[in-house]
Amino acid sequence: MKATIRIGILVAIILTLAGGMAFAGDAICLELDGKLIETDVAPIIENSRTLVPYRALLESMGAEVSWEQEAEMATAILGSHRVQVTIDKTTAFVNGVTKEMDVPPRLINNRTMIPLRFVLENLKCTVDWNNDTRTVIINSPKTDGPSEIRTIAYEETDDSYRIIARGSEAIKNTRTFAYEGPERYGIDIFNAAFPDRVGSIKADNQVFSGVRFSQFDDDTVRIVVDLNEKVAGKVSLSEDRSEVYIDFDKPGSEGNRGHEGEDEQNPGEVNEDLQGILPELDWRATGKLIAIDAGHGGADPGATGKINGKEVLIERDLNLAIALRLHQLLDQAGANVVLLRDSDITMSLYSRPEAANTMNADLLISVHNNSAHNSTSNGTEVLYYDKVGIESYGITSKELAAYIQKELVAEIGLKDRGIINCPHLAVLNKSLMPAVIIEGGFLSNPDDLAVMLTEEFKEAYAVAAARGIINSLNAWADR
Repeated sequence: MKATIRIGILVAIILTLAGGMAFAGDAICLELDGKLIETDVAPIIENSRTLVPYRALLESMGAEVSWEQEAEMATAILGSHRVQVTIDKTTAFVNGVTKEMDVPPRLINNRTMIPLRFVLENLKCTVDWNNDTRTVIINSPKTDGPSEIRTIAYEETDDSYRIIARGSEAIKNTRTFAYEGPERYGIDIFNAAFPDRVGSIKADNQVFSGVRFSQFDDDTVRIVVDLNEKVAGKVSLSEDRSEVYIDFDKPGSEGNRGHEGEDEQNPGEVNEDLQGILPELDWRATGKLIAIDAGHGGADPGATGKINGKEVLIERDLNLAIALRLHQLLDQAGANVVLLRDSDITMSLYSRPEAANTMNADLLISVHNNSAHNSTSNGTEVLYYDKVGIESYGITSKELAAYIQKELVAEIGLKDRGIINCPHLAVLNKSLMPAVIIEGGFLSNPDDLAVMLTEEFKEAYAVAAARGIINSLNAWADR
């Protein structure tokens, strides 16, 4: 009787496993553009979804692939499309935007196995299944080359003079630049082709006299704006990332009046209240979009500081106060800056990098403060991660972190814990642009906490971060 029960249980277990994962004997074949692909680890089926070794397949179709060990994250770029997936996580990032998968990637025999249909269809491949031969049939995108820039146009809005570049598909990446003598502002659109090769637009407005564009090199389209004055454009992308907008605020418009510290008579001059506090921001960097993230918030309080068991400081409140002041300082300095949250609301972990990606930010600064299980850890540190593609932004996350850390240590006066590479943090590895997380001090350390309870700490933190950000932008402008 006992043996019969054991056999019955074993059969039930086998049937259960069979429903979730295919047996090794049920071989699955991969066919790419009519040719069979061999892999050293066999594909598997989990919950009716096929998982395949990502590198062998994606490299066969010419995709750019990378593996980040500490983050356990695989990145695939094909043409203008990017997919990031993380081991055992069902949230993926497609062109910087979150999407959910039915099954997560797995590590099997030291090989990264990815959900085939999800990844390939988001790289614009077609995927089919032949049940008779148990073959996954994959066809590469019909157009997996550069995004074709079909038109470059100029239009006038109520508040700005706008240049629009329209592509045939998602724009992979862009980089802005500016020059003096004569003043020019421009943008490079990477992995792009302009069939007309060269073109121009005459303009007669208060900001620029004309626009020139051309196929700069084999995979870069360059747009150059001939300026009448020293002013940087503000670059944004359409929701599907197929259109690039370059906006120049009209003199006297809401956009130009947004910087509280600018003199109304001389818009380029910074309020005297900032002189000696912040360095002057190079005009060539004023169009760069800085996204400020106040860590935690709402239902997520973050760390807490206690004295004699009584709660005296909550991290979410401290972070928001510092972020608001940092935004004010950068705005007064003439920077193009936005807050991801300006009130005590709840934001999910992935919504922060996604928001910065969607708005095409050039820098992401996440304001935090620290805590530890012990009361001895103390000091200031900045976390960073230089992910794939960061070089196109003209400055790295590591460089940004170093600029900010230097100013924080000098201004706040807490222990210098240095800058730390943290590829496993989502805010850093899921954002496309250079990103850092600032940890001002430890709420769990009595000495740090005493400093952090003062108004002087908030001001010193915000001023130091603003200095570091401006210094990094000025360094970019000089390159």
